[in-house]
Amino acid sequence: MDRFQVVESFVRVAQSGSFTKAAMQLGLSRAMMSRRILDLETRLGVRLLNRSTRKVSLTAEGSAYLARCERVLNDLETAEREVARSGSIPLGTIRILAPKSFGVVHLSDAMIAFCEAHPQIRVSLSLSDFTFRPNDFVDEGFDVAICIADIRDSAVLSRRIATLKWVLCASPDFLRERGTPRSIADLARYPCLAHLGSDEHDRVWRFVGPGGGSVRVDGPFHSNSALAIRKAALAGLGIALVPECYIAADLNVGTLVRFLPQCAVRHPVVALYAQSAHVPKKVRLLVEFLAKWFKRAHVFDLPTPLPHFGRQISNGGTKVPK
Repeated sequence: MDRFQVVESFVRVAQSGSFTKAAMQLGLSRAMMSRRILDLETRLGVRLLNRSTRKVSLTAEGSAYLARCERVLNDLETAEREVARSGSIPLGTIRILAPKSFGVVHLSDAMIAFCEAHPQIRVSLSLSDFTFRPNDFVDEGFDVAICIADIRDSAVLSRRIATLKWVLCASPDFLRERGTPRSIADLARYPCLAHLGSDEHDRVWRFVGPGGGSVRVDGPFHSNSALAIRKAALAGLGIALVPECYIAADLNVGTLVRFLPQCAVRHPVVALYAQSAHVPKKVRLLVEFLAKWFKRAHVFDLPTPLPHFGRQISNGGTKVPK
């Protein structure tokens, strides 16, 4: 097994105090991480870590070995940065954390384009519908986090890379049966498909523009995924507030109907990275690339081809308004 990978694994476990966290950071299974450390201890002939059901701690030998390993890894990283600076070539692996829906629909395409443009950089993209404090992603070993929110925190730097336009919509069957809301205030009387988060304000929808305002909503289905909410809207469970680009194809064929278009909701998409005197070149390169890619690609102006989960009728077709 590659000695560098084993040493990096040991350092991650020692620093995080957890086999599970270290495995997530390196994209490995917990079993593989445990095997690496056990093989290392067998080769060295000493126990490096004390293991219990609650935590992992260093032995005296492990502490001494960790200090040397950290020094080696820091020297290697410094050497790579110096070589990269001298040749103006960013190197290494860049780890990105992003929301699952946005990552699947849009960010994955951007990251593929980035890999093609910069083959010397390895990309590790993790998708998760997460809720975190602004600097948590750094502690978890990520270089960049993508958020659909306006984040302001001195611990991180942020760059807006795009803006998502959110719209109100529902299935035509639902609107025929329940009627179409005439105002934002009317939404309080309808089942709505709210975003599921840790903040109670997630169930308060706020709108700007003519007829705007705020309203507390509730309904039979909540999710932290906009794609899951889209499916629920197609099934007729209630009213959804989702990014327009996610449902553009549905609006085109009539399986979802948009209403109250004058009430705008726009959320920034931002790239977060650690506040540092020396931001790695690969991070600066990625953030700049994403800002230019989303501006140039016009991805939000096009219908997004997503799978259809609408209500079916007897002839096998999808039920749409006449």
